[in-house]
Amino acid sequence: MWHEFWGSGYMKEALTAAIESGFSNMKLNRINAYVALENKKSSNTLESLGFVNEGIYRDKHLYKGKYYDHYSFSLLKKDWNRE
Repeated sequence: MWHEFWGSGYMKEALTAAIESGFSNMKLNRINAYVALENKKSSNTLESLGFVNEGIYRDKHLYKGKYYDHYSFSLLKKDWNRE
């Protein structure tokens, strides 16, 4: 599934636009994101954008009969430095 584009920075670019819209247009104060513990690349992308890992959300997602833990990330408007 479009593996040739992985690691090219497109997700970071798309997330930056979505975050900007959330804080500017929607007047959000907080944006949450959840990432499977095994998904290190997504965790790294969120952290590079200023998201803070707030801990583990246990048994968050049921997939194929098994529950999976996820990291809970947040970004506050006051911490967004791209404005």
